[in-house]
Amino acid sequence: MPRPRNPANETARLRTERWRTRRRVAGRPEASIIDRAIAASLAVFLADALDADPACPQPSARDIVGGAQKILVAVGYDKQESNAELRRRLTRRVDLHALAAIARPGSVDGDSKPVLPVTS
Repeated sequence: MPRPRNPANETARLRTERWRTRRRVAGRPEASIIDRAIAASLAVFLADALDADPACPQPSARDIVGGAQKILVAVGYDKQESNAELRRRLTRRVDLHALAAIARPGSVDGDSKPVLPVTS
């Protein structure tokens, strides 16, 4: 549900609205849309992998990212703009090394402090 407008923040709201309009005209998805496309693609490939014969090749990260790009184009975003945003969203994280230490096989639970906000 959208927040009510705050008159004290009207200048910033208008600036954000113009920024979103420029992105929409260029066919460039916002981060939240990129995230949903990646999650949807992962869900598709995970469901396929769970139902597949174990001897079949498993999807790669390229397959998942490629699926996300196809989803974005299918809903109307520009292919090149989608690719640029996917690349930016997936590779330009300041916490990438800390996340890798937690997520990669062989990492021990509890070795690192959580870097993502945890809500209860």
